[in-house]
Amino acid sequence: MKIDYNSQENERMDVQRVLNGAGDILIVVRRNDLMEFAQTCADLIKKSQERNERSKNEYESEQPMTQPQAIKFLGKSRQTLIQWRKKGIIQAYRLNGRIYYKPSELTAALQKLG
Repeated sequence: MKIDYNSQENERMDVQRVLNGAGDILIVVRRNDLMEFAQTCADLIKKSQERNERSKNEYESEQPMTQPQAIKFLGKSRQTLIQWRKKGIIQAYRLNGRIYYKPSELTAALQKLG
């Protein structure tokens, strides 16, 4: 089976027809087209890896902090943390009797307070 994909009639390659055909397939690709394809693949892989890394960093930065971790993170005393919570400057979350804080909310409170 021979299919000529350079003709004007066949502007789009019918991939399904090629895959369902009998016999071997010979594909001729110009060097520049192959280089462009390889660069496009490399760019897409790099973007995907960067996106995954950002997602991982965002996930890790949003891991809830225990109260001792929050105190260390803020560089403030336990009493200050409790006062900020009572004043509504920061929000605490309870789970199984333990208090947790979101790092993004602690960072926002620090920026807000200057």
